[in-house]
Amino acid sequence: MRTWDAEEPGEHTMQVTLTADGDQTVLALEERGMPLDQLAAYGAGLQVHVEDLSAHVRGVERRDTRERWSELLPGYETLAAEVEDR
Repeated sequence: MRTWDAEEPGEHTMQVTLTADGDQTVLALEERGMPLDQLAAYGAGLQVHVEDLSAHVRGVERRDTRERWSELLPGYETLAAEVEDR
């Protein structure tokens, strides 16, 4: 899948793969091409969406999106800083 934002240069791609693993399914998601300065925000946002999907599949209430994103962002900022240092 290709996505783009009219206000951002370029585009980025997302690949989603579902693989059977016994009685379960493994979801693998790879996203490329997002702006490097927004890497942490994309990472936190993507994790929130995956957690929401998991909650839906399990039939439980999802967490507050903004609260969860705020919890996740510092960890992703640390990871993104390591990528930017390379």
